[in-house]
Amino acid sequence: MDMLRSASKWLADQRVEKLSETVLLQHYSDGEKSGSPETLHATRGRSLFRADDRYGVTIRIQSIDFIVPASELAKFPEKGDEIYADGHVYEVLAPNDEPVWRWNGNYGTAVRIHTKDIGEEVSNG
Repeated sequence: MDMLRSASKWLADQRVEKLSETVLLQHYSDGEKSGSPETLHATRGRSLFRADDRYGVTIRIQSIDFIVPASELAKFPEKGDEIYADGHVYEVLAPNDEPVWRWNGNYGTAVRIHTKDIGEEVSNG
């Protein structure tokens, strides 16, 4: 393993160990829950997207991102999936037909999932 790859792995391990929180990723298929939620170690981030509306005005949209180790994902997230974290629900999505996730870093060890906060979790009690 070269020095940069080794350093990148060490840094990713430190991020997971010291900066992550436990979240749940619920997959959906045709609007219905698909299986049990996945438990992931995620670090929050942000991405800024720009789009021009039909009048030529630039609109800036900021997503709330969850950076997770790729090895923890049983299945890559898709538009409409949900992440449950800290009492809130985050819908997996991205504007402008952008992909809802992308690789984070140079070695494909982490995935950055783009989301939007859609509100507080509703308890079933």
